[in-house]
Amino acid sequence: MKLSCPNCGAIYEVPENAIGATGRKIRCRACDTSWFEPGRAAPAAAAESPVPPVSSPPAPAPIAPVTPPTTLAPPVAKPKARRGRGPWLLLALVILVVILGGIAATVLMGTQQVASRLGIAEDRVPLGIAITREPDWRMIAGGSQLFAVSGRVWNPTTVEQSVPDIRAELRNAQGKTIYAWTITRPAARLAPGAAVNFDGAAVDVPANSTNVSVSFVGTGVDHQK
Repeated sequence: MKLSCPNCGAIYEVPENAIGATGRKIRCRACDTSWFEPGRAAPAAAAESPVPPVSSPPAPAPIAPVTPPTTLAPPVAKPKARRGRGPWLLLALVILVVILGGIAATVLMGTQQVASRLGIAEDRVPLGIAITREPDWRMIAGGSQLFAVSGRVWNPTTVEQSVPDIRAELRNAQGKTIYAWTITRPAARLAPGAAVNFDGAAVDVPANSTNVSVSFVGTGVDHQK
């Protein structure tokens, strides 16, 4: 049979004959509360065997409470293993070496040379260019007309510079380009303060051209004549 403490509600499982017909005093082991539990009627099979009268209620016997069900704690999540930082550290070192190498190369060779070595074209070439003579119109064999232009390229910087090819353009009175061609660079590189002359010519150019300009290929800086 089951007994319940009137104070804390603890439940106890006791044998059917532990209380007896006259009842007995019970003490809760959980909260130490005592109460009198009335007797229970004996089963029919046991009615033929009278229970001898009890002269006085026995002393309350402590009864162990029913062990409550064990509550399982939620599983503790294991911390994720940290990924190795070795590859990232190696990558950072490689990037640092590349940056330091670029800075050193720029200091030693100059930005123009570094860009040239890496194949990077700059928007502005630190060289000077100018037409040094009036353009020349000539008739050549076969009746074709030859247009010739001459000029000069110089290096005003303190470091050696790469020389790009030269673009020559003929423009009409409205400033519109009507003919253009490329003049091969007169030198691959120019030392600091050095200069070099160039000549270029085109055949059968439009007759309505009024002026000519020269510039380095890939830049917008030019010189007109």
